[in-house]
Amino acid sequence: MAVRIKDVADKAGVSVATVSHVINGTKHVSDKKRTCIMEAINELSYTPNYLAKSLKENKSKVIGLVIPDISNYFFTEIATAIEHTLSLSGYNLLLCNSNEELELEIRHIRQLRSYMVSGMIIAPTTKDYDYRSLLGNADYPVIFIDRKLSNVQGDSISVDGAEAIEKAMDYLISKGHKSIGFIGAQTALSTTEDRFAGYKQALEKHGIAYNPRICGFGKAKIVEAREICKKILSEDKVTALIVSSSLMSIGAMQFLSDYMIKIPDEIAIIGYDDYIWSTITTPPMSTISQPTKEIGEKAAKLILERIKNPEKDIENIVLNAKLIIRQSC
Repeated sequence: MAVRIKDVADKAGVSVATVSHVINGTKHVSDKKRTCIMEAINELSYTPNYLAKSLKENKSKVIGLVIPDISNYFFTEIATAIEHTLSLSGYNLLLCNSNEELELEIRHIRQLRSYMVSGMIIAPTTKDYDYRSLLGNADYPVIFIDRKLSNVQGDSISVDGAEAIEKAMDYLISKGHKSIGFIGAQTALSTTEDRFAGYKQALEKHGIAYNPRICGFGKAKIVEAREICKKILSEDKVTALIVSSSLMSIGAMQFLSDYMIKIPDEIAIIGYDDYIWSTITTPPMSTISQPTKEIGEKAAKLILERIKNPEKDIENIVLNAKLIIRQSC
């Protein structure tokens, strides 16, 4: 016979409501009572039936998260911060990976809707898709992170990529570089659009002509960056590179190392996202550091606030990145 929440309450000597508050994190319970309840749960091997609860209340304590590339450290760090923050309020995270494929992303979102999630956090695969029609008249909050949309009004959290790239360009130009290549992800992404805008703004500000031959775009993958790097360096004499994607930064560094191009003597390079590998490359790589933990924490807190207060004003939070200078430029 299945163990019920009442069995846990009886064993712990508390009310069913108190057990529920501990399980769902909905109200403060004294440490003494919480300990008794947790001991009773462990002894009885009680597992809450969240599905039954969801069907009864037409909602769950689950937040869906759709990210475009789980192999990208940027998104895994954000997911970790979201999961931790949600757990403090008794919520669980259901993670889906779209692999930068719109059709797969659409299937994930539809599936999450069928699970009666309490909300969704989405890093979209494109800025131009009509997510409004896909989400329908959702009675749960949806927050878009990292990538902005062209046609959807709603809560969002992003980083000012244009400013970050412009600062990196200012630094390279101050070191005497005039021919600076740019490697970016797909142009359908708002992040690429913003970062490329920062690149061009810096060129204009310093009176340097824009040269499209030393700019390349592709999927945010290591192998794509290698090919783009090869093409750019074969076109013109490039003395510095800006790489506006973390995985593409790895690919560019690999290419330069494989072809024994000396960094920074023959070419300087600044990558994107500051992970541990940036400090152990030869030489250590200068990067633009995004506040990944802050993005995740703010996304989780914002969706929890929206669940409690659906009528609150829309928030579009824009965070700043930092330029970390090492020996690669």
